[in-house]
Amino acid sequence: MEGNNKKLIRGTIIYAIGNFGTKILSFLIVPLYTYYISTGDMGDYDLLNSTVNLLIPLITLQIFDAAFTWMIRGEDIDGNYARSAMQVVLFNSLVASVIILFVASVKPFNYSVDFVFLLVTSSILTALQKLLRGLKKQKLFVYSSMAYTIVFLILNIVQICILKMGVRSLFISATIANLFAIVFCFVFEKRLRLNYFSQFDIKIIRKMLSFSAPLIPNQLNWWVMNSFNRYIIRLFLGASSNGIFAIANKFPSVLQMLLGFFNTSWQDMSVAEKDSDVGAYYSSVFRALYRLSFSSIWILVPATKIVILLIMSKSYKVSAIYTSFLYLGTVFQSFSSFYGVGYLRGKNTKQASLTSIYGAVSNALLNIFLIKFIGLQAASISTFLGFFIMWIIREEQTKQNLSIVIDKIDFMLYFIPSIVVCCLACISSIYLDVVCCFVGLTGFIVCNRVYITSAFSKIIRK
Repeated sequence: MEGNNKKLIRGTIIYAIGNFGTKILSFLIVPLYTYYISTGDMGDYDLLNSTVNLLIPLITLQIFDAAFTWMIRGEDIDGNYARSAMQVVLFNSLVASVIILFVASVKPFNYSVDFVFLLVTSSILTALQKLLRGLKKQKLFVYSSMAYTIVFLILNIVQICILKMGVRSLFISATIANLFAIVFCFVFEKRLRLNYFSQFDIKIIRKMLSFSAPLIPNQLNWWVMNSFNRYIIRLFLGASSNGIFAIANKFPSVLQMLLGFFNTSWQDMSVAEKDSDVGAYYSSVFRALYRLSFSSIWILVPATKIVILLIMSKSYKVSAIYTSFLYLGTVFQSFSSFYGVGYLRGKNTKQASLTSIYGAVSNALLNIFLIKFIGLQAASISTFLGFFIMWIIREEQTKQNLSIVIDKIDFMLYFIPSIVVCCLACISSIYLDVVCCFVGLTGFIVCNRVYITSAFSKIIRK
């Protein structure tokens, strides 16, 4: 399995190098929002942006996931799968635009036109980037993401700081950045330059939809896990609370980004891999994943509180106490994605949808129940528990396809301290957070000394 290790590491490094700098810049711009955009406006934007993420699976029908599966295995020689997938996305985007604008003419809502442009361009870019991965053009996929982020950041700074355009600048920046990245994909990958206005190949579309249709509820439930809390917060606590929660979410998104690099590379490698004897290798990879993920929380949770309390504007400082369980939720989201390849390998997408339904329903019900008692903290805790439940179910269901064996004692030795750190962060002072940060860093180094030593040795040899 040495070859697989190299593929996995190489893929993760490609995604990380290409995206890390730009994603960090996106993260560093968060304090800018807190000084120029009110909590209420931020809450409204976050809600509409969450709605975009809700509608994308309905518009695309996740058909690009089906195209990706056939393409990455070299089964789309003539480009018919890629063409058909984009035809469906373009047609459905047009239909969705007409429907939304009609609804807005009957019952107007703020930023309706901006919302439509953002939705359509986001749907097209999402599909194109998945097709790039199917073509095994990981570097180009990364460069397109970099192009998006750079344009988005520049426009944000100009429009927010100089032109004082407020929250609308976020919609405009995202739409223009999407368009730039879309053009970038077509310019640098000629295999995407297909005749999308040719006659639909109904046979291929049906074949792909039979694979992707079960992924639609799966993706919608992922949305519920990540975004439905915004609607509950807006209903029970108001737009300002939603803005605070949106900022609290920005910090775990850094860990989500890092884990996402790994899981993207992991999916590329695992779906393409046809060897069925993978249990021991997959078990070792997951062991490394949970050890590094949990021990990272020991540092990130207290460090995040310190950063928020020191640099955020006064109205957003309270978000510091809501980040800890969001970090833990991010870790179990990554675990769920890791195990999700078992469904793709076995082409059993229906079970993937069912597991995400269980997690989504658990998340929503727990949030609605707890929010009356613990307020905004309910959204953080329910997110963690929802992803935890999803992972538990997936771990059980994919035993046959993945054959992953978990050392439960070892797992708990990392998981229990993570729970303690998250609970402590909800009540600790900034001085205790500083102490916890140094203790967490020490624990991270001690517990991961084998991985750290191995990484340094490889870097020195290179």
